[in-house]
Amino acid sequence: MSFFSTLSNIILVIATILALPGGLFMAWLFGATRARWASLLGGLIGAIVTAVAIYLYAQAAKLILDAIGLSIGAFLAVTIGVAVGALLANFLVGLASRRPDVSSFEF
Repeated sequence: MSFFSTLSNIILVIATILALPGGLFMAWLFGATRARWASLLGGLIGAIVTAVAIYLYAQAAKLILDAIGLSIGAFLAVTIGVAVGALLANFLVGLASRRPDVSSFEF
């Protein structure tokens, strides 16, 4: 059985694709200047991880959702996944680029 054989999987992929432009634009906006490309990559990874988590949860719980609820829920969840991935990438870049002699009072 193919991945695209059910309507819910197709809707999940479409919602993920539609959530990417807005989510990546937000990731670009609140990304630090030195970490903008890393935040875009982190946002893309966050979107993929969120979509896979939604898919695995739906398969494990044997959810039956209507198309509108699934598309809106997946769209919002993937957008939040992009934001979390971007913030995590910004945090990691900031953590790696700090010198040990700089304290938080100097920021």
